[in-house]
Amino acid sequence: MKIEINGKELDVSRGITVQNLIDELKLNVKSTAVAVNRSIVSKSAYAGFLLNENDKIDLVSIAPGG
Repeated sequence: MKIEINGKELDVSRGITVQNLIDELKLNVKSTAVAVNRSIVSKSAYAGFLLNENDKIDLVSIAPGG
């Protein structure tokens, strides 16, 4: 199925969760904020939050340091 991540289309398997997506993209879950269709998803919901066809996902990785 097709989803959009930060403005770029991506094909993913049906039944993928936010957690699966983060794992596939090799992102650090502790420093990644996620919004699906402009609604923020809490980290505690990542594992059970199923993505759907044409969802628009915004991923923001927060870099440590200063």
